[in-house]
Amino acid sequence: MRRVLVPATLVTLVIVAIQLSIFSGLRFAGVVVMVVWLWPLAVGLAGLTALSLWCALVAGIFFDTHATTPFGLTAIVALLLAYGASRLGREGVGDLDSAAWWVTPLLAATAGFFAPLLFVGASFFTFNFSLWRDSLVAAMVVNAIAFFVLARPMARLARWVGSLGGPRR
Repeated sequence: MRRVLVPATLVTLVIVAIQLSIFSGLRFAGVVVMVVWLWPLAVGLAGLTALSLWCALVAGIFFDTHATTPFGLTAIVALLLAYGASRLGREGVGDLDSAAWWVTPLLAATAGFFAPLLFVGASFFTFNFSLWRDSLVAAMVVNAIAFFVLARPMARLARWVGSLGGPRR
């Protein structure tokens, strides 16, 4: 596990950089696609529980240092997604080899659909009501579609990064 932390952290930081430089400026129907949520989800679906939680924490914290949202809120949503996905990944539900081709994208789309709802719902506890001003339904639909499209390549990347730590026990 320790050997894979460095490459996973580096890949996570690159994904945060891509999020900040490309996806944050690129809006679909006024919505930002949150690949910083998709990455820990993909790592979790690969069955790497501790690594997915680490990637969620790093991605969320580093993204929140550059966003105007409440600090830590992105990390909380990423941690929830990573934990849920890792439970499924441990059971082999999101496995790219043994499951049907559409399982991983469907799980990612479901998470992408509910992630903005978690984000806006959690903002209630930070007393930041400005996150309610945009269309929540548009954010849910756009992220679900983007997660569906990007799930398999991101899951392959997650599996590759996980294999850098050597064989699993």
